Amino acid sequence: MAFDEVIDVRSPAEFAEDHVPGAVNCPVLDDEERARVGTLYKQASPFEAKKAGAALVSRNIAKHIDEQFLAKPKHWRPLIY
Repeated sequence: MAFDEVIDVRSPAEFAEDHVPGAVNCPVLDDEERARVGTLYKQASPFEAKKAGAALVSRNIAKHIDEQFLAKPKHWRPLIY
């Protein structure tokens, strides 16, 4: 099964550290957001962190779809990790 593009959804720092050659970085959390959610997890509660993280992830995914993926053809097959 072939894919047209590899999409790496990890933070920019994680992507910079290592990634699949040719992958495109479309982070669901940027570095600052990732740190903020991690801090909430430790200092407040896992539940509060998950609520905040889910809102950020949803917003960021919607932005990526609007800015980068709407024009892709119907048969486009990404591998997302």
